[in-house]
Amino acid sequence: MEHQPAGDVATTHLWRVNGRERSVDAAAGEAALDVLRDGLGLTGAKRVCGTGVCGACAVLVDGEPVPSCLLPADAVAGREVRTVEGISEAPGLHPVQRALLALDGIQCGYCTPGFVVTAAAFHDRWRADTAEPPSVDDVRAALAGNLCRCGGYLRIVDAVRQACAGRYDTGPLEPVRPEATAKATGAAVYTTDVRLTGRLDGVLVTSPHAHAVVVAVDDTAAGAVPGVRAVVRLVDDGGRVRYAGQEVAAVAADSVAAARAGAAALRVSYESLPFAAAPALGDEAPGTPRVYDGDHRSAPSAGEVPVPFSRWAWAGNVRSPRPRPLGRAAREARAAQRVFAGPGDEVAATFTTSGQTHVPLEPHACVAWWRDDGLDVYLSTQAVSLSAAIIARRWRLRRDRVRVRAEHVGGAFGAKQTLTAEAVAAIELSRATGRPVRVVLDHAAELTVGGHRPPAAVRVRLKLTEDGGLAALSVVAHAGTGVAVGSDIAKIAGLAYPGVPRELVDHSVVSHTPPGKPFRASSGPPAYWAMEQAVDEAAGLLGVDPLDLRVRWDTGAVRTRLYDWVRDATPWPDRESRTVTRGRLRRGFGLAAASWFYYLQPRTRVRAEVAGGRIVVDLAVAEVGTGVRGLLATIFAEAFGVDRSEVCTRTGDSRSTPGPLVAGSSVTASVVPAAHDAVTKLRARLAVIAARTFGLADARADAGGVRHATGFLPWREVLRVAPPVSVVGRRPRDKGPRPSPWYSPFFGQGRGLPSVAQVSEVEVDTETGVVRVVRTWCGLAVGRAVRPVTAVSQCHGAVTQAIGQTLYEERRVDPHTGVTLTANLEDYPIPGVADVPDLDVAFVDGGFDHVPLGAVGLAEVAGLATPASIGNAVHAATGRRYRSLPLRPHVILGEDR
Repeated sequence: MEHQPAGDVATTHLWRVNGRERSVDAAAGEAALDVLRDGLGLTGAKRVCGTGVCGACAVLVDGEPVPSCLLPADAVAGREVRTVEGISEAPGLHPVQRALLALDGIQCGYCTPGFVVTAAAFHDRWRADTAEPPSVDDVRAALAGNLCRCGGYLRIVDAVRQACAGRYDTGPLEPVRPEATAKATGAAVYTTDVRLTGRLDGVLVTSPHAHAVVVAVDDTAAGAVPGVRAVVRLVDDGGRVRYAGQEVAAVAADSVAAARAGAAALRVSYESLPFAAAPALGDEAPGTPRVYDGDHRSAPSAGEVPVPFSRWAWAGNVRSPRPRPLGRAAREARAAQRVFAGPGDEVAATFTTSGQTHVPLEPHACVAWWRDDGLDVYLSTQAVSLSAAIIARRWRLRRDRVRVRAEHVGGAFGAKQTLTAEAVAAIELSRATGRPVRVVLDHAAELTVGGHRPPAAVRVRLKLTEDGGLAALSVVAHAGTGVAVGSDIAKIAGLAYPGVPRELVDHSVVSHTPPGKPFRASSGPPAYWAMEQAVDEAAGLLGVDPLDLRVRWDTGAVRTRLYDWVRDATPWPDRESRTVTRGRLRRGFGLAAASWFYYLQPRTRVRAEVAGGRIVVDLAVAEVGTGVRGLLATIFAEAFGVDRSEVCTRTGDSRSTPGPLVAGSSVTASVVPAAHDAVTKLRARLAVIAARTFGLADARADAGGVRHATGFLPWREVLRVAPPVSVVGRRPRDKGPRPSPWYSPFFGQGRGLPSVAQVSEVEVDTETGVVRVVRTWCGLAVGRAVRPVTAVSQCHGAVTQAIGQTLYEERRVDPHTGVTLTANLEDYPIPGVADVPDLDVAFVDGGFDHVPLGAVGLAEVAGLATPASIGNAVHAATGRRYRSLPLRPHVILGEDR
């Protein structure tokens, strides 16, 4: 579709873009970014924040990096503009791009073009001025205007430094990820980049009220706006609106500007109702307006798994467990209560955490095209196969008539597991118009309704024995889940310190605010922020080393190995000599440990075929930056003795072999065993083909090829002559007894607990209140790291996001209106390149021999202990225990807001 300027009157400008003269039409005040993307089709620059904060839209203007979202289009005439596509057009890739590919400085890739533009300008200036490589601080200063929500800063900085040192000017290059070149050059197509002929743009109309009933929707004026093609109503449930920002209707038009004009003209009449916008994470005040009037089943889930409604009871806006009186949990709770009623020392405290917003740089986005022969949906999602199934069921279509595609996804972190309003709107608008429709959440909407980790208050009690043992523990958690339900904070905290009676109670406190969603380990960080600081308080009460106390209390074999690692491979034993508790700048060390669930998806399948001498691997799984394409390519390349570049991986298409939902650190444990099963089957088929083709006797598949009576034939030779052949690998069951505590055909929890131990060193400025993480050591017991290079990248990201939760990120809602206040990156800061400490990652093997190939996930577990390790380090440095996150300066200084 041709570019349609935002304003009514367009002016033709002559631009010089990537070395070529281009004639463009732009309205006064229109951003250069929109002209580049929609007018010239240069989609490498990404629209994210719209305020020049994130750097994703960076382009070079006369050689200087500029945020094109703030650059007026009419200011570009007569100037030289170079986008990431232009940087990539030079002979060969730029050294910065080559270094990013080789050193895994790319995860989801949505921020990568902006980093390439900024870093290439820095690289060229630096090398023109000096032969010495830049320091870490030099690079961080240059990249300060670029954000990476995946948290890949350490490898990005390393890549830029090595490029500036001339190490990636020329020579052979093997990208760590198969898709890395496309991401580094701007060629990767995300949902926001999909351009279909005749496409319309859709805009959502949302409620300004936290609680209301939609009385009427009058689209007369909206339909009269030039360019408007359709208006659809989205609100259901009798017109009930339960939070400010909830989607009420959607408008499709020839351009975004026309759709916005139509949305502004739409007349929606509301009956405003009393609301509960600021949940009390404890006792509810009398007279608080109810969020649900009896029909609680319409509440979405804020957790990783579906909500078991039958086990819960409601008291006003608080959903609480209804344990079976004779069940194990009830018995343990009664035993714990008896212990707490007896004599002995006790540690008791309440710890709180603020809401944390996901902020994937690619917003929720959908392009839908409802055609006579089916429904095509391009969707930014973690659930390719599942989304196709949900769409088919909701719109009553045959499954083979629905196709969902997500070739590249620009981050998700748990926010894109379900079908949300942008997809519903795009599909309905396409059905109404018969044309493809794109709906993309703007940044304010993304930070409002895109998803967040619920705030929480966690009460921990630890009962001690006379000799310093642990007699019982109690964790009672209240999570502010918005209009959603589901929290496992207490359950997750109960994974630690087994063998003693425990009371574990989770409450969901609903309110008239947007629904909480699972966010990278979901309820885990609040659980261990509370539990691991309480354990440190117990160590202080007993006068013992916090590590020694954990060793005494914790009988888990996996975590025991991690405690040995802490003692042998971190500075923990020598921390006293490096601790500073006087003066302005204090230093301290903190320790924390945590565990997560071993999740798997038993129905995972991987299809592999040989075609034209190449191996093609097919799986409908989303690549959200976790490295699943590279994982599959590596498994098959190593199995058949070929280069990874010779393995073609097809992912992100629901018409492929049904794949897993990307959630809960379950993908590695699901995909890797299925891929190896496919390898075994493909080898066996190829051995038969080789025997028939070459007349081999006693042919059998071996590690490097086909062994036969008179010799050995390498796999590469077999692949060269093999006709098309395909197999489907299945995820085998774990070894040993039936996995526990539960196992279903779709999603299960196996035996064993992936765990982490983390030591953090912090510096606290007692005059400014600023806490800086200097260095952190992260040890993971997650079985076998199948691909360590990308596994380390995942650890970097998890820890970086957890540092954001600990020090900066605080989602806030106006209690008087229910409106989300932190709806831009100025008010909601996330970690930048200067906020990431030196980070050491170690993998402690063992503990999962019963798992096929011994591999379990690590994306969730890696960041679980970060907040508590920082909190314990701050206490060591200052002598003060802080129990609320984030640890912003006013908290450290003890000032009121």
